[in-house]
Amino acid sequence: MSVHPATRASLPRGIAGADDQAGAAEASVRRVSLRTRVLGAVLAINLVAAVVAGAVVVVNARVAAGREMVASVEMAENMVREVAERVASEQGTTLAAAFPPHLRHLRHVRISLEGPDGRPAVLPADGAPANGEAAPSWFARLIGVSQVTRRIDVVADGTLIGRVRIEGVPDDEVAEVWDDVFDFASVALAVNFAILSALFVALGQVRRDLSRFRGALDELEHNGFACRVEPPRTRELAEVAERFNAFAETLGAAREENAHLYARLVSLQEDERRQIAGDLHDELGPLMFGLKASADSLARLAATAPAENAERMVARAKSLIEIVERMQVANRRLLTRIRPAALDHVPLKDVLSSLVADFRQHDPERRFALETGVLADHYEPSFDATVYRCAQEGVTNALKHGNARSVRIIVGEEGRRGAGGMLRLVVADDGKGPPAIPSMGHGLSGMTERVRALGGSCRLERGNEGGARLFVELPIPLGHSTSASPSSAEGRRVRSGPGHPV
Repeated sequence: MSVHPATRASLPRGIAGADDQAGAAEASVRRVSLRTRVLGAVLAINLVAAVVAGAVVVVNARVAAGREMVASVEMAENMVREVAERVASEQGTTLAAAFPPHLRHLRHVRISLEGPDGRPAVLPADGAPANGEAAPSWFARLIGVSQVTRRIDVVADGTLIGRVRIEGVPDDEVAEVWDDVFDFASVALAVNFAILSALFVALGQVRRDLSRFRGALDELEHNGFACRVEPPRTRELAEVAERFNAFAETLGAAREENAHLYARLVSLQEDERRQIAGDLHDELGPLMFGLKASADSLARLAATAPAENAERMVARAKSLIEIVERMQVANRRLLTRIRPAALDHVPLKDVLSSLVADFRQHDPERRFALETGVLADHYEPSFDATVYRCAQEGVTNALKHGNARSVRIIVGEEGRRGAGGMLRLVVADDGKGPPAIPSMGHGLSGMTERVRALGGSCRLERGNEGGARLFVELPIPLGHSTSASPSSAEGRRVRSGPGHPV
């Protein structure tokens, strides 16, 4: 039984502790491996079967031994009576001398002689072999055969010449049962050991096959859609492997198609941004310039107007000029935000430096630092734009949501040059850090879509010493190695502006 976290605090400590122990026990049961469960179940079944078989053997042995004792004692009694009659008919013959040797060692029977005075009579030695190995005492007590005893008086001419005592001895019968049980148990143990060993090996193979499935699922979870599982020899697992491979292939095809669509979407967005930026520059720019020129002309004409209207006209003209200038500043900022014109002409490192300088100019009380490693001048238009947008959005989020006082941007290539290389961008700050469950706003979600469209990854984490860290990794497009500039080829790290470690 689980307890809701909201009500857990109101429970007594003992009840909450008991619930924790129950949850831990339930979790430990769930963590038991398949091989342990199967072997444990087989072993438990064998133990139950052994107990039942042992009980049946004991009951049957007890009944059979009792019957054997009674039959043996009755047979020995008949034979002893015949001997007693012969001894009684022969004059001068003692009971001990006339007692035949073959009656001294009957199975399951012990015969002893007593004189008329009740003293035991000693029989002459006959060199008979000793009995075999006896069963353990605990097993004999477990069988528990009841004692069977007969007494026969030997009388000659009305005179008692001796007594014969016949006792049922179950030792031989118990020993035989013990030998049978021991042999059966030995065979059963050997068979069960062979079965458990075979199950151990077979389940170990199944476990290895399942481990391959688990590794493939882990790889699939981390977007490794090229992973495939070799079909095991087990038919059922082979069918699962075939379905898994088909599923991974379908996911890979869907992911590749989505990547192409995202890449196409990003390219279209950049083209649209470029077109909008061009329209704003080509259309609004001249219009605002014309407005400003007209306002300047109006101000000059106002100087020649009558005195009562000149001052008001000059003030209105200056106000109009200020509005146009603010519109020009806003238009330039909008152009930079929509599509920085320098991306197509200036090296990426310089564009990022300009971005940091713009942040520093508009917010001089905070510190911004740029560290560039191995970096090409240009990659692809959508690639360069994505790097720029991620850096811009990362710094904006650090200032807007994290209230950071210091922001550092680290960008550079990692891994192999060309194919297989990755460009890594890190935006670190000393702000309050991201929430436990970051909300996917328009900025973060749009940035993530851009990065995934290029086959990269994007994640936001809390820094080791506080603050937030934005990690962006992008696969470098083929044919774009870092050989455009000497500084980049040498892999020097360039710092832009003051900053301190975050």
